[in-house]
Amino acid sequence: LSRREGATLFMTLLAAFQALLYRYTRQEDICVGTPVANRNRGEIEGLIGCFVNTLVMRGDLSGAPTFRQLLARTRETALEAYAHQDVPFEMLVDELQPARTLSYTPLFQALFALEETPMDRLSLPGMTLDLLDVETGTAKFDLTLFVEQGAGGSLKGIFEYNTDLFEEATIERMARHFLRLLEGIIANPDQQVSRLPLLAEAERRQLLDEWAVVTSPYPRDATVHDLFAEQAARTPDAVALLFGDEEYTYAEVNRRANQLAHHLQALGVGPDVLVGLIMERSVEMVVAHLAILKAGGAYLPLGP
Repeated sequence: LSRREGATLFMTLLAAFQALLYRYTRQEDICVGTPVANRNRGEIEGLIGCFVNTLVMRGDLSGAPTFRQLLARTRETALEAYAHQDVPFEMLVDELQPARTLSYTPLFQALFALEETPMDRLSLPGMTLDLLDVETGTAKFDLTLFVEQGAGGSLKGIFEYNTDLFEEATIERMARHFLRLLEGIIANPDQQVSRLPLLAEAERRQLLDEWAVVTSPYPRDATVHDLFAEQAARTPDAVALLFGDEEYTYAEVNRRANQLAHHLQALGVGPDVLVGLIMERSVEMVVAHLAILKAGGAYLPLGP
């Protein structure tokens, strides 16, 4: 797919990652960071030191694009970003002046990196070096996806995440969704991103068959205020409302609602009449809700 579209594997995986974040957040403007080595000049090839910079890839998912269209946008964005990869990230932050907070990094909170898997063992004169995985217990960003490209084109994905924001089960589910999304992309890149498959068959069955089954019968044609009146008739002395240290029985609330309903009807409240309601949270607010419904009208809550 990457070769057909004139894109690199990095561009395709980045577009897929942005599509995943879009499906989770429904945000059409998604910025994802990515590291670049910044050794693009022959003069610095022999120098020792860290030349890594961070680019911000801005994903545009507006207009319900297909994945093929999203990949074309991502390709253009990446090429433009690479043309300016020498601009330090700190300079970009100073120029844009985003709202700063210590809770998260500026400009992006998710990072994507495609890396070639280094050799496991490096032999030098008089020594042998082994590569060891080290668990630091820290995450630099809210969410990072590393994809390692091994021998023969194999790919291995690793999620690093902020445990204050995500549980392990959430990330495991996200990884399954990402794989399912990739399968759907390959099968039909002309499908809209919003319609590409995300759920595994077991998840789909759970949502549609198990969780959607309603086994408890309920009076479908009864209204809320009628059900409240029935409950008041059955248990008039039971506590219906608690507000601070005060208790109100079903009989009390129903009686007060009936009184107010008669008053509202005298003022012309009935079907198709909208009653504005501006009240702080209180027993009176609940009484007013019931009374307007009992009078046959509809209430419109207005924030004080």
